[in-house]
Amino acid sequence: MTIPSTTKAHAERHDAMLSAADELALARAWREAGDVSARARLVTSHLPLVLKMAGRFRGYGLPVEDLIAEGNIGLLRALDGFDAERGLRFATYAQWWVRATMYEYVLRFSTPVSFSVTADRKRVFFKLKALKAKLLGPRGGQLSPDETSAIARDLKVGVRTVTEMDRLMSHPARSLDAPLAAGKTASLGELLPDERPDAEAVLGERQEMTLRRDALARSWPALSEREQNILTERTLRERPLRLEDLARRYNISRERVRQIEAEAIRKLRRLMTSAAPRLAAG
Repeated sequence: MTIPSTTKAHAERHDAMLSAADELALARAWREAGDVSARARLVTSHLPLVLKMAGRFRGYGLPVEDLIAEGNIGLLRALDGFDAERGLRFATYAQWWVRATMYEYVLRFSTPVSFSVTADRKRVFFKLKALKAKLLGPRGGQLSPDETSAIARDLKVGVRTVTEMDRLMSHPARSLDAPLAAGKTASLGELLPDERPDAEAVLGERQEMTLRRDALARSWPALSEREQNILTERTLRERPLRLEDLARRYNISRERVRQIEAEAIRKLRRLMTSAAPRLAAG
């Protein structure tokens, strides 16, 4: 099933959010009988969730239609792993899949150059713009050393990470067809070697990403609810919860939370490798 990009007006014509009973019945019809109309109704009734999530990423200069398309992919991945028998509503389960696909898209395409994604860089990327506006106000400009240090303390990252991400995000995109200098015909693009990967490499990368997403979608439901919750809170939040926070929530020790997280990651890797053996070499 393919869901086209949609507008807010179009989404408002879809079904209203389903009741828990309707959602359970549709999920059973899809899982047990392969009822594609049940699957379609489950997905289309949650398109407003995709639109809402896409609105949170409007400030990164990316087409909202592309964000919605990525969110739709996340919605479909979520449905493939959703088990309504556990008593969890689909919107609750799906929101982190939708958010994760949009995060990945933004991190890959919103800056002029690519960069390796670490937890610290990810946190700075999505918080820096708002913090700069708060510190610098309408004047904008570059951060001073003191301002950079203040942001680093607030985000609990190194000063170097803030400086690197600020330079990266502030770097203006320049057309490769623009002349190198006034009155010159030579462009920057003519002087750069063509280092683009060939079509086969691009296809291979896309297939690998799809393989990982599918393996994760099939493997995730095998984790216990507590393992899912701990991994979600520790790896998918903009600001992950501390071990202490989860220890209080589950009335267990910090060390036990750490052990559950580590074992859940190992289990997920084993399941994903079993679901897609090619990933074992990655």
